[in-house]
Amino acid sequence: MYDPNWRKCILCGDSKEIIKHIPDNSIDFIFTDPPYNIGKHSTGNIPLPGRSPMNNDVAEWDWTDFNPEDWAEDFIRILKPTGNLFIFTSYNQLGRWYNCLDNRFDTTNFMIWHKTNPAPKIFKAGFLNSCEMIFTCWNKGHTWNFLSQKEMHNFYESPICMRPERLSSPKHPAQKPVTLLKKIITIATNKNDIIFDPFMGVGSSGVAAIDMGRRYIGIEINREYFNAAKARIEKAMRNIDNTTGNDKPLVSEPLLIRQYQDRNKAGLEDLAILDKLSHGLKRQAKKETLNAQGAKKQPILKWAGGKEKELKYILPNMPHGIKRYFEPFVGGGSVFMSVSAETFYINDLSSELICLYKCIAGNDTRFLNLIRQINRSWQKAKSFYLDNKALNEIYISYRDNKINDSGLKSAIGTFCKQKETDITALVPVDFAFDTGILIDEMQKNLLRKMKRMKVLEFSKQCLPEKDLCDNIETAIKGSLYMYFRRLYNDKKISEDDEILHCSLFYFIRNYCYSGMFRYNDNGEFNVPYGGIAYNSKTLDKKIDYYLSETLSRHFADTIIENLDFEVFLRKYRPTEDDFVFLDPPYDSEFSTYAQNEFTGKDQARLADFMINECKAKWMLVIKNTDLIYSLYNKEGIKIRSFDKEYTVSFMNRNDKKAKHLLITNY
Repeated sequence: MYDPNWRKCILCGDSKEIIKHIPDNSIDFIFTDPPYNIGKHSTGNIPLPGRSPMNNDVAEWDWTDFNPEDWAEDFIRILKPTGNLFIFTSYNQLGRWYNCLDNRFDTTNFMIWHKTNPAPKIFKAGFLNSCEMIFTCWNKGHTWNFLSQKEMHNFYESPICMRPERLSSPKHPAQKPVTLLKKIITIATNKNDIIFDPFMGVGSSGVAAIDMGRRYIGIEINREYFNAAKARIEKAMRNIDNTTGNDKPLVSEPLLIRQYQDRNKAGLEDLAILDKLSHGLKRQAKKETLNAQGAKKQPILKWAGGKEKELKYILPNMPHGIKRYFEPFVGGGSVFMSVSAETFYINDLSSELICLYKCIAGNDTRFLNLIRQINRSWQKAKSFYLDNKALNEIYISYRDNKINDSGLKSAIGTFCKQKETDITALVPVDFAFDTGILIDEMQKNLLRKMKRMKVLEFSKQCLPEKDLCDNIETAIKGSLYMYFRRLYNDKKISEDDEILHCSLFYFIRNYCYSGMFRYNDNGEFNVPYGGIAYNSKTLDKKIDYYLSETLSRHFADTIIENLDFEVFLRKYRPTEDDFVFLDPPYDSEFSTYAQNEFTGKDQARLADFMINECKAKWMLVIKNTDLIYSLYNKEGIKIRSFDKEYTVSFMNRNDKKAKHLLITNY
């Protein structure tokens, strides 16, 4: 069983492999000291007559090629949205950490650790190596425990690690003083937070974490260093237990200590203990997400015809004590997520929608990674615009008639050519099929948008600067939307990679105009980007919601199908103790959802099955038409009506004040 009171997990193995088993959004603070790649820049150790050479902060691993880029994705994945990331680094690596992490966080910065007793230089031929950099990253909502302005300086001064703290066997050239680490841990974490160090060395970060009442996960590949770290951390825990009177046995399963026997395999042949910890971390991360956002159940996604606003009519008219709940046309899940039952059976004919439900219900790692990539890409588009305000100047020149239409087209073409690398960098790596499409869309969107802006200003007045900026940002984000829409419409992707296609479907559903469905004669989705109001929209909260304990519990007892409604209901045969909620496509011209037609014959088939064959209690909510009324105006069927005000009237296909029917067999 997972022990919620665990305090440490230290492992001997390859952290690049082990980190894959740490769940998403589970770590409060990544605090680590990876290799610096400084071997080739160093003059080596300093020879001293009559004694051993003085170490110049260079170790064996500093001669290997360590790439920050290889670690960025996993660091971001495992860190909680409110977590902090502090990395000891050197001048030659600082820029690389910045390049791969800066655009992923709200804020990046650095600290300086000034060593008051650095290694001396025999010759006065350069600066002492007295400063070490700590690269820092955080998002909104992170932890800062500053007590005064003085503590807020990004500068900390202390001696390097000296005896008796510094180990002589084994010697670790980069051993950090625990007082320094405690200072940073106190500032950046709270009690019981989880601190992760994938380059644990001799365990100084673990000692500091335990001493400060934090939980700790540390990994070290060198067996000799690992043994030293284990001994130091266990001693720190004994000291804490003796102080607090905790008499729990030291070496027990909840402590989660594991030494891997095969360094080459990194111990991955037997990950039972780490998997147990991973399961516990997932549960905890979901619970914390739930606490942060509240327990309100929300629809899975925005869906045309969704019933969120009609819940005030639907829920009070449902029977109590539902054992099995059935919803053959689940759509966005407004009602499904609002009902209590022992078991849920949901279905929809849209294979894309059901793939999404299964990915969310199963916490599909690849799907979540893909939508995170899209989300980061969307945020990068904003940064791209802020870095290229020259677009404003191009438009102003056009508005002031300094350049004509031809000159505008030429200026935009030149801009896109010069910025081609930056534009294509907006595309996530797993979606980089044909980035030339994005260049073309960028040129077309900027040209169209600027022409429209000029017409608007000519007929009214000059746009305020904010509106001007919003419009150009919309053109950029609209281009990225069109790129993803092109991939979504790519038949090869839809046929060969269901999860990738599902992530594109999810993005389109969130950013298309008003969440509408519309396909052209070739079967291609052609709803445009939602516009300025969608520019600031992100998927962060929705991703957190999909990982929440609320959703996990709701899906734990849910069966999901992708069938025709009648096949679905015949398969599971609802009984008298069950309840069926029906929200089928409406009987109107606009009745094609996700390219799945629902005709008048289907409406008649549904009515016949529900009235004549279904034994369960059921409720149908639908737009009132002559056909629908005639199908359900039968003995034993109750028909009530309510008004629904549409928020969108698309192509004049809906009467804005159409009457809606609430039909039940009870």
